Amino acid sequence: MIKKNVFVFICVFFFVVNMQIFSQNPSGTSSNDAIKVRAASLPEGVSIHQLNNGMEVLLIENPVLPMTGVNVAVKIGSAYETFSTSGMSHMLEHLLFNGTTSRTQKELYDEVDLIGGYNNAHTSAYYTNYMMVTPAENIGKGMELQADMLFNSIVPEDKFEKEKGIVLEEISKSLASPQEQFERNATSVLYKGHALSLPTLGTYSTIESLLRDDVYTFYKNNYVPNNMILTAIGNFKTDEMLKQIKDIYGKAAPGLVKGEEYFNWNTGFQLLSQAIQKDFVYNRFYDGKDNALQLFYEIPSDKSPEFYGLLNLVLDKNSSDMQQLLKAEFPQIVKSFKVSTRLTPINNFIEAVILFENDNNLTEIVKSVTGKLVNLSYSLPDETIQSVETKERTDFLKNIEKPHMFGIYNSQQIIMNGFESILTSYSKGKYNDAAKELTEFKFSSQPVIIIQTPLEKSSEEKIETTKDIKLFTDENTGKYLIVSQNELSNLLAIHYLVKHKAYYENKYGKDAAQILHDCFGQRLNSDENQKVSSQFGFTFTVNDNPFIPMDDIYLHPDFGYIRVEGLADDLDGAVNFLNEQLNNFIPTEEEFEKAIEKFKNIEMMSMGGDKARKLFDKTYKEIINEPNPYSDTEVELTYENLISFTKEYFQPSNMIISVVSPASPGMVNELFNGLNFARPEVGLGVYTTSYKLQGEPVKIEKAGGSDRAYIFWGFINEINPDDTPALTALSLILSDKIVFDIREKQGMAYHMSAGINVIDDKALFYINQGTRPQNVDTLVAQYENFFSMNMIEDLPEEELEKSVNMYLGRMMFRRLSSINQAFYLGSSFYLDNNFNRDKEFLAQLKDVKLSDVKNAAAKYMKVNYPVLVIVR
Repeated sequence: MIKKNVFVFICVFFFVVNMQIFSQNPSGTSSNDAIKVRAASLPEGVSIHQLNNGMEVLLIENPVLPMTGVNVAVKIGSAYETFSTSGMSHMLEHLLFNGTTSRTQKELYDEVDLIGGYNNAHTSAYYTNYMMVTPAENIGKGMELQADMLFNSIVPEDKFEKEKGIVLEEISKSLASPQEQFERNATSVLYKGHALSLPTLGTYSTIESLLRDDVYTFYKNNYVPNNMILTAIGNFKTDEMLKQIKDIYGKAAPGLVKGEEYFNWNTGFQLLSQAIQKDFVYNRFYDGKDNALQLFYEIPSDKSPEFYGLLNLVLDKNSSDMQQLLKAEFPQIVKSFKVSTRLTPINNFIEAVILFENDNNLTEIVKSVTGKLVNLSYSLPDETIQSVETKERTDFLKNIEKPHMFGIYNSQQIIMNGFESILTSYSKGKYNDAAKELTEFKFSSQPVIIIQTPLEKSSEEKIETTKDIKLFTDENTGKYLIVSQNELSNLLAIHYLVKHKAYYENKYGKDAAQILHDCFGQRLNSDENQKVSSQFGFTFTVNDNPFIPMDDIYLHPDFGYIRVEGLADDLDGAVNFLNEQLNNFIPTEEEFEKAIEKFKNIEMMSMGGDKARKLFDKTYKEIINEPNPYSDTEVELTYENLISFTKEYFQPSNMIISVVSPASPGMVNELFNGLNFARPEVGLGVYTTSYKLQGEPVKIEKAGGSDRAYIFWGFINEINPDDTPALTALSLILSDKIVFDIREKQGMAYHMSAGINVIDDKALFYINQGTRPQNVDTLVAQYENFFSMNMIEDLPEEELEKSVNMYLGRMMFRRLSSINQAFYLGSSFYLDNNFNRDKEFLAQLKDVKLSDVKNAAAKYMKVNYPVLVIVR
C-alpha cells in the first residue's frame, strides 16, 4: 500500500539503468544506441523514496552502529554564481547556523550539544551539504533541528557582518596556501566565462559587498524541499524513520527554483560558450617554490564513472615509470611528473603536471609527454578489473560505518546521477564494460598549456578479557595481539602499531619509518600481490596522507602504523597473505629509491606550504615543549641503513596488532600463529612529547612575510594526573566560550583552537589562531581574561553536560569504523599499557561534576609565566 505522503520507488530490488553517462550529461541522453538494463539486488534495509513535497530520500539501515546520520544536500553551490555573487552559497551556509524563527544561534548549538550531536555543513560547486549525526535514540531531535535551520532560518541582520568576518578569515587562510593559488590559476583558464572559474569561498571583494537581503532572497529561492536530497544511514527501522522524515521534512512547502540567464556567462551544467584556446601558452604566477608546466588534454564527457575510475587507475600505475623516462630524457630539467584526470560536468581532462628547473626544451617536453600518453596501453588485466570491483564493494561497506561522512563522500555523485549511481556496487559487470571501452580510448593530442612561475619573494599467551575484547601476549616472543569480535559486520580490520619509531629513526636515519612503510606499500600493491589480495577486497594505508589534515590525529612521534581493511569472507586466506608479506620483509633498493623520490615529489608539490605558519609552529613548539632527544639525528638514511632499520623496527615482535572482525578472538589468535614473533621485547620506553615549565614570561614576534598573522598565547602548570578528566571538561567549556567569542561574536578567526592540553603531570592553557594582521593587537589584549574564574563563575550544570556530551559524540564518530576501533585499542595499550584506557577515560569524563570542574580551575587556572608568540 502506498502511503499518502511517500511514493516508495524500491525496497529490495530495483532496475539499474546503466546509461554510460557521467555528471557531464545531466539530460540523460546516451552516446550508445541501446541502453543496457540490468536487475540488481540490494541488501535488506536499503530503499529510495520521494516525499510529496519533492524531497528525495535514501535510507540505509545499519543496526550495528550506535549512531544515525542524516545528510541533506541542497542543489545549489558556487557553480551557479557570478562575479558579483561569488561566495554567496558558502556565506549562506555559515548564516544558517545563526538562528531560526524559533531558536537563537546559542539555542541551536546548545540543543545539538545536549543530544551529543554533530551538526556541520560544507559547500561545493554543485551542492551545499548539511550533516546531522547523533546517537541513534536522539536522531528525531537532530532532524528537527536540521529542518528548522534549512527551512526557517532568519539570516539575522545583526550576525551578518560577524559572519562576513569569519568568511574573510577563511579566505585569508586559503590564500596563504600556494596550492590554492595554483588551483585558482588553472581554473581561471579552463573554465573562463563559467562559474566554475570562481572560488567556492568567494573573494574579499564579493564577500565585503554582499547584502543581507540579497542573501536572504537567494536562500528563499533555493532552499525548498524539491531542491534537496536526503540520505539517512545508521541504526533505525525504515518504516519508523520514514514516518519521522515525513513528519519533520515533509511539512515544508515546495517552491519554484528560478535560475538566471546572463550575458557572456554560464553556470551550472551549461557548457562553455567558447572553446579553450590551445594555440598559445597561458602564463600565471603563484607563491610557490617550483616552476610548473600543466598540460590539459580534453577527453570525452559521455562515459560512465567506472570508465573514468579505470582511466585514472591506468594513469596512476604508469605515472612513476613516465617520470623516470622523462627525467632520463631531460636531465637537469624535469624534477617531477604526475598525471591524473580532472572531471567536471562541463568538460573532462587528462592533467599532467611537470615541475621543472628551467625552460630549456619545454616544447620537446610537451611533445614527449603527449607521445607517451597517446601511445600508452589503456588495457587492464582481468584480475585488476575484478580487484577494482571488489574494492568498490569494500569501500561501500566502509562508507556505511561512517554516517557522518556518507553525505560528503556521495553527495556529488547523487546530485549528478541519482541514488542508483552509488548503489550499483551490487551490480556485476559494469567495470568489464568500462574496461572494453577503455581499450579503444582516444583523446585530443593538442593540450591546453599553462606555465606557472613562482613570484619573486624573499623567504625564510596470557589472556585478559573485557567484554568481547581479548589480549593475547607472549613475553618470550614479544607477541601482543588484541582481538575484538563484531559478529554483525563482514569487514576485517587489522591495525599494526609499530613501536619505538623515534629511537630507531635516531639510530638509522630521519624519516626511516615513512620510507620503509612506503616500500611495504609498494610491495603490497605490486601487480603480483594485487592478483592475490584483490580477492580479499584489501585496502592498505601505510603512511599519513600529508594533504589530509583530518587524519593527523593518528600520528605519533613514537609509532608508525599499517592499516588494513577488507572483506571477512576468507579470514584464513586473508590473514595468511598478510603474514607472508610481513614475515622477513626486506625492501628492495628499487623500492627504496622510489619511496625517496615520492616524498621529494610530495615536498615539491606542496609548493613550500604556508611559510609563515611553519615558522610559527616551529617557534612556539620549541618554547613550550621539552627538547626531543631523537629529533636531531645526523645519521644519513642510506639503503643499507634502511635494511638494518627494518630488521629491528619492522618485526612482528615490535608490533601491537589489533583486529576487529566477525570471528571469535580464539580463532583470530590461531590465524596469527603464522607470524614470526621471533624475539623478546627490547625494553625500550615509550617516547611522548612533554611540556616544559617556564621560568619567566616569554614574548617573541617574528616577521612571516605573509598576508596572514598567527598568534600563540599560553601558560603551563603542574597538575595531579587524577584531575585530567575534570581539566578536560574545563577545557571543553573554555574552548566553547573562547572560540564563540573570537570567531562568532568578533569575526576575527576562521580556524582556531583554545583550551587545555594535558600531558602526564603538566597542563597547557592556550589559545592558538590565525587571523588578519590588523586584528593581532586587539586579540592579544583579551587573551588572559579568558582564563579567569569569571569564565565559569555562573556556569550551570546544563552547560557542563552539553559540553561533555558534545565531546563524547565527536569521540564516538572517530570510533565508528572497525579500523579506528582497532587503532584506539592498540594505541591505548602502547601508551597506557591498558587497551581499554581510551574507553575508561571517556567514562570518567562523563562522570565529571560541576564541582570537580570548579575545583580544578581554582587549583590550576593561574597565569604563570605566559608565552606569547606572534608571526606576522
